[in-house]
Amino acid sequence: MNAVIKRTSFAEGNYINASAFATEKDITDFIATSRLIDRVKSGPQKTETVKITAIDRPASKTKAKSLPARELVICIPADFAPGEYPLKSRDDVSFSFKDADDTIYEGISGDIVLEPGVGDSVKGNFKIDLEFPDTDGETFLLKGVFQVLKAG
Repeated sequence: MNAVIKRTSFAEGNYINASAFATEKDITDFIATSRLIDRVKSGPQKTETVKITAIDRPASKTKAKSLPARELVICIPADFAPGEYPLKSRDDVSFSFKDADDTIYEGISGDIVLEPGVGDSVKGNFKIDLEFPDTDGETFLLKGVFQVLKAG
């Protein structure tokens, strides 16, 4: 098995994109401009997990100004085995979204599906219900696709 490396730029053919549905809040489509992949331990059993942090930083019109970034954090099993992984079913499967205003939305249900990747890439899609903070269970749906390098 290839080791996961930390990488902050995209190789050709790699992407992480997402769109929000069923929400009154204006959430623009997420198109990652960079990402970081790392191995971490998660849960009480210290399960080996691959954590993909995707960053969407809008282009600024000036070099002096940096616009707020948005982040998606996708945690998947470290063995990259193809299959459907329901959220909250395992310690190594989780999802969160941080919007530009620093609001963090936690995934409460849905699935992350891993597909056979091309070469040294892991490929998949997700359909996740995220909960609005400080609400009585109000959610919105985030659907997306990804393909990122898993090894160098």
